[in-house]
Amino acid sequence: MLAWLSKVLLIRDDERPLAFYFLLIFLVIGWGTAIGRGTADALFMKRFGVEYLPAFYAVLSPVLALTSLAYAATVDRLSAERLFQRLLLVLGVVLLLCWLLIQFGTSELIYPFYFLVYEVASEVLLIHGALYLSQNLEAQQAKRLTPPILAGAQLGTILGGLTLVQLSETLGVQNLILAWFGSLLLAGAMILSWHRLKGPSVFYRQGLRQRPGWRTAGSEAVQGIKLLRRSNLLRVSSAALFFMVIAFYILNYMVHTVYTREFASEEALSSFYGGLVAITSAAALLLQLTLTGRAIRRFGVRAVNLLFPGSLVIVFCGLSLSFTLPLALLGSFSKDTIMPAFRNPVRNLFFNALPANVQGRARATSLVVVMPLALLLAGAFLWFVQHFDQPVLVAATGLGAAMLYLLYNLRMNKVYLA
Repeated sequence: MLAWLSKVLLIRDDERPLAFYFLLIFLVIGWGTAIGRGTADALFMKRFGVEYLPAFYAVLSPVLALTSLAYAATVDRLSAERLFQRLLLVLGVVLLLCWLLIQFGTSELIYPFYFLVYEVASEVLLIHGALYLSQNLEAQQAKRLTPPILAGAQLGTILGGLTLVQLSETLGVQNLILAWFGSLLLAGAMILSWHRLKGPSVFYRQGLRQRPGWRTAGSEAVQGIKLLRRSNLLRVSSAALFFMVIAFYILNYMVHTVYTREFASEEALSSFYGGLVAITSAAALLLQLTLTGRAIRRFGVRAVNLLFPGSLVIVFCGLSLSFTLPLALLGSFSKDTIMPAFRNPVRNLFFNALPANVQGRARATSLVVVMPLALLLAGAFLWFVQHFDQPVLVAATGLGAAMLYLLYNLRMNKVYLA
């Protein structure tokens, strides 16, 4: 059975321990993150409401930038596994604190705070997980193994969604935060055990030694901006990311508006989110296992790089005509199936073209500079237009951002080939 599965996933015999270790790590993290996403969405949407999302995006922008500054200051100075353990520990402590405040506190502000914790943690874990892979897989391995490894994350997301469906009503949405907390403890223990046995990451190259602190973090951000000026690939891919973030969060706002309107209670909304996450992640898993790796090998990363922006253009065209549940579900399919199945693996391969000793700072730059600016712009726009109650205007703006995202992906393909 193991030999057959290895053949299907394009895993060579000598790569099995490494590949299945990473698959399990991403499965555990994906399970916990799915629970965090469903609980954070349901608690925030029902306690505050979707009308507060634009303001939340504006708050998320500087918080993500500051968090990323701290990440950038250490990402190239510690091996990926050591930094991973620290990230999981800090996040675990914060989650436990959130659960205690929800159970025994009286302030409603804990709900947007928990939502903020999920949004920041999910971005940092996604970027650092990709860096962890790049420090342990050489380029040709990455092309074959990244899709099935990320499929492990999708399998974990499916299990997390099913957990939400089954337990939201019985245990309560708030208590499921402890399940996310438990997944972090398990992932940290697995990482510690593996590297005690196998040693440090093979392709880790330490950056310059500097004393940690905000001055160091600032210098790292400046170095990241200089990398943008020197590297055509990083500059064009950052522009593509900028418009992708705007389109993504506009789409996120639109689908949440529809879902909150359709489901009355936080338990019903949490169960719906769990089922939706399970279905979209199952579809992403099926695509990753059967199509992504083969599509990359046959058509190349440049062709696959155009699938997600193309799907966004189609979704926003549909939402411009009909702001209803079926189109919202299509939007969720685009951002939760097409994006992880095709966009994320391909973007990791684009980063592998950069020198190994700057990849961490290059990835961190997207969190420190690009994403906060795009989030701030998206939040300001949505806050302004929600007073007019014109979904067509929102969808048209999202369509414009999606088309610019597609344009810069075409330019990124040319630079990558060069």
